[in-house]
Amino acid sequence: MAPPEHVLVVGASLGGMSLAQELRRLGYDGRVTVIGAEKSHAHYDRTQLSKDLLTGRAAPDSLYLMSEEEVAGLAIDLRTGLRATALRVDRDGNTVTLDDGSSLTADVVAIATGSCARRPPFPADLRGVHVLRTMEDALAIRAELPVAAKVVVLGAGFIGCEVAASARALGRSVTIVDVQPAPMFTALGPVVGNHFARLHTARGTVLELGTGVAGLVGDGHVTGVRLADGRVLDADLVVIGFGGVPETQWLVGAGIDVDNGVVCDDGGRTSAPGVLALGDAARWYSLRHARPVRSEHWNHVNLQATVVAENIVAGAVAAEGSAVSRLDALPSFWTDQFGTRMQMVGTPHPDDQVDILAGQPGQSGLVAVYSRDGRVTAAAAVDAPRALVRHQALVADGAPWPQEDLTH
Repeated sequence: MAPPEHVLVVGASLGGMSLAQELRRLGYDGRVTVIGAEKSHAHYDRTQLSKDLLTGRAAPDSLYLMSEEEVAGLAIDLRTGLRATALRVDRDGNTVTLDDGSSLTADVVAIATGSCARRPPFPADLRGVHVLRTMEDALAIRAELPVAAKVVVLGAGFIGCEVAASARALGRSVTIVDVQPAPMFTALGPVVGNHFARLHTARGTVLELGTGVAGLVGDGHVTGVRLADGRVLDADLVVIGFGGVPETQWLVGAGIDVDNGVVCDDGGRTSAPGVLALGDAARWYSLRHARPVRSEHWNHVNLQATVVAENIVAGAVAAEGSAVSRLDALPSFWTDQFGTRMQMVGTPHPDDQVDILAGQPGQSGLVAVYSRDGRVTAAAAVDAPRALVRHQALVADGAPWPQEDLTH
């Protein structure tokens, strides 16, 4: 299996640029073209959009993942301000059509288009209403925060809670609204989710949990948020954090399996020969879960980039062949809020049993272990990285739980 002559990467953010780096690190000397939809900003650290960039502690230029010199050193053809609109799969080469009417053909296409913000089921075209997915989104919110008297964040997921924490750090009045009973409930469950509820309320954030949003109020500019129970919360800045949707609409008609992301095997290979996918736009088969899983976490994207690069260099780009490299990584992620960092390994379910081994919800030093059917599924630690490392092997092994020496 010979390596391809030309690799076309669609997406110039973390996944796409990490893939380009990995290809060169592995010694691939063929053509690499990278297409990015954002023109003024590319390959930057999106994890800081809701944190340091929003509060003004970081300048936009400081978020770039690579310098101009480092990008030039990759010897790639980087084209920004172009969005893919279609893909045609052919045994003589896969062709991507772009929104300027041009097209590019390559032996291998790697899809790294990421995700876009999920839009609400109600009209949200008033001034003062924002989503947060790009640097432009973050800069628009940052410009309005200093004059916003009342900020309402819709959605208590990771982005919503981080935005709320940043707004509170700037002294804004902040309310978070979510239909779930605890912040980040889907990812963390009720016990560790309650940690963030206490963390936020102790610092002045108002939580409206267990209630939905009926719509927005305003004439030209937003003035309030109407809740499902009829109440109206005053607001002059609203940030919608309803999660992300994979950027895969441009693949309609390409003959590639798409189901909440491009469906891939554990080597990043799609149902079409010569087409691979990674990052937020992809669902990779997980040996741990015995099903495809879509992960939007930073660490996972970097690991996927290495696997995809290794398979491309080895010429293992057809789904019916044997992958040279496969991903079997333990999921991990983190969030920074109010000067504290929570780290988690594993994939818990909201119904998992949770044992707090140290600390208390709302306080630094919290350490918690999740288990299901007598087996460890995940572990979380707040400002306690050594404790997380100590429990990581238990999560990786699905070790029996409880364990006498850890719970007593």
